[in-house]
Amino acid sequence: MKRPAETWRIVLAACLMLAVAHADEGTTLRNALQAEYAAIVAGFRNNDPEPWISRLTPDFELTLFSGQTQDRKWVIDYVRNNAKTFNVTSLEMTIGNIEVNDAGITAVVEQRSSRTFVDDSGVKHTLDVGAVQRETWTKTADGYRLRHVQEKDLLYLKKDGK
Repeated sequence: MKRPAETWRIVLAACLMLAVAHADEGTTLRNALQAEYAAIVAGFRNNDPEPWISRLTPDFELTLFSGQTQDRKWVIDYVRNNAKTFNVTSLEMTIGNIEVNDAGITAVVEQRSSRTFVDDSGVKHTLDVGAVQRETWTKTADGYRLRHVQEKDLLYLKKDGK
């Protein structure tokens, strides 16, 4: 029969191994998401939304700041139109907190972007936007795909620096 001290050491060692395994899984998932966002950013920097669109699930939804929800078709049309209207000059997507659950991965993502556009009178403007979004990724046969984006916080919105 094992002594109580030995039993506690075994339990403690098992707990530590589980904690390390969980931390490794979190690091692996964060690294995978960082690779996904890097590809998305590269596409948008080239005014090509297709890398982002290709990562959407068929039932993708976007919840706007107003609380209104838009479906995949609406979002794709909107993003493709923006790619024709705006020239992205900079874009950063920084992953904050990550939660892993049965539905997949939910990440809090901060976006900071700058883009230019020409208005109807031919004047060129700069639009700077900072926002925080809650993004849910679902595991599919093709890897993780974006299922839902919820706009959470508008950090700033500046037209021509104002």
